[in-house]
Amino acid sequence: MKRKPLIPLVAMMALLLMLGVPEPKTAVQAQATNLLKNPGFEGPYSPNNNGGAPEWIRWHRESDPSLFGDCTNGYRKMPRWGMATDFVYEGSASQYIGNNWDTWSGGMWQNVSVTPGATYEFSFYARGRGSMEPAPAPSYTGLRMNIRAGIDPNGSGLWLDNDVVWGPAGDAHDQWVRFSVQATATGDTITVFTSADWAVQGVNQCYRHLDTYYDAAQLVMVSPPATNTPPPPPPPPPATNTPVPPTPTFTPEFTPTPTATPTITPSPTPTGGRVCVNAFADENGNGVRDANEGYMAGVTFSVASSERRIGEAISAGTETPFCFEGVPAGTYQVTQFVPGALEMTTAASATIDVQEGSTIGLEFGSRLRPRQEIASSDSSSPGTVTSDVAMPTAVMPAPAPDSSTPNVGTSTNVLAWVGLGVLVLAVLLLGGLLLVVLRRG
Repeated sequence: MKRKPLIPLVAMMALLLMLGVPEPKTAVQAQATNLLKNPGFEGPYSPNNNGGAPEWIRWHRESDPSLFGDCTNGYRKMPRWGMATDFVYEGSASQYIGNNWDTWSGGMWQNVSVTPGATYEFSFYARGRGSMEPAPAPSYTGLRMNIRAGIDPNGSGLWLDNDVVWGPAGDAHDQWVRFSVQATATGDTITVFTSADWAVQGVNQCYRHLDTYYDAAQLVMVSPPATNTPPPPPPPPPATNTPVPPTPTFTPEFTPTPTATPTITPSPTPTGGRVCVNAFADENGNGVRDANEGYMAGVTFSVASSERRIGEAISAGTETPFCFEGVPAGTYQVTQFVPGALEMTTAASATIDVQEGSTIGLEFGSRLRPRQEIASSDSSSPGTVTSDVAMPTAVMPAPAPDSSTPNVGTSTNVLAWVGLGVLVLAVLLLGGLLLVVLRRG
């Protein structure tokens, strides 16, 4: 049998070696640095943080108590915070924020050191569940959670700051959804916020379970600060050999006297007034801050008139008040809103007249209500969460006297007088009988 020559096969192999075989790509794209502390909301959760994950701070909105009771008002009460292990995106825990029956708005925030002028993206994963039934019943998709991410470019730590950049709001019924926002830092610190708002005006969202979960947060730089590179100078004009005519000499016949130019001082631009507010811990409830009383944190203030709303602020618990700058002259209403754990010891609001260039300082008093532990009977909520709401201690009134029960003291006095009367009557009768016997004798 005649063998086939191997030359064509060898030539083909040599051609393949010359062309080269492409190798699989092994390069991995470098991941940006996550600037957050505890981005996975891991434990251990400290009681001092009231259910908040380490390195994160709780925040919430609270409505005027006069709106409570009607779910279509879209009111907001303080929610509960805790560590969840039943719904986790990554790691071993997630941050739980939720409530039963009462609608709420709040989240977590963290301050982060950044490079001024750089642009950053903040993102996190969230899921939620709104239902009348305990888990594993599915979430009712008709409810609105309004979950979103926020960045304060100047790092004030206040969710109500006018310059907070908020991302688009959305829902996450029974699934993990990524929420994000981008903003450019105006200083060396920015504040990042997670947020959810179950309060919808004109819609009844008061359901038994209004729960949300947060995990896998990330803050990364997406673009460095812009550099101001000056443009190159224009080229010099070409040299020309044009002769310069001689400059004529002129001798004035007199020396002019300089005339003084009056200096015009521009009138100052009106800057408005200044309203400073603070809350003090009125422990004795006398409506006056005494020398031994400090300051109260967590009280919300609002300044508004019939024509405009100046803004809101939350007391920090220090002697330094929060000041609203540039308030236009006019009449305003300053109102305080206290959390459920506090009770007011001064008026809830005050009317002030702001003048141009004036400063008005106000202090509102409040104190802690008597605390009472509230045990939750709902075993479907993740973890064990202790309520932050202080309840007044109930005092039972003394029972009213029963008219069917005889009055022992009164009956004893009546019997004593009756007995004394009978004794006196017996003595008189005995004396009369003795007198009759003596006369017969």
